[in-house]
Amino acid sequence: MTNQKLTLEIPESLFEQLHYLAELTGQSIESLALQSITNNVPYLTEKVHNLDELLSRVTPDNLHREIMPLP
Repeated sequence: MTNQKLTLEIPESLFEQLHYLAELTGQSIESLALQSITNNVPYLTEKVHNLDELLSRVTPDNLHREIMPLP
């Protein structure tokens, strides 16, 4: 697997949190940021998949029933 370089601008408060954790754990800020991204991408991908599945079930008829329920 080849690596790609990614440059991010993050809020100073987040950088300070990463810096603090890096000092506590002896890891680099880059390593901690990569771990965070690696751990969250599968979760976010699953959320997107679930949302797509829910949206695929929406039809004009069932949407209309939600807005204007039958008496």
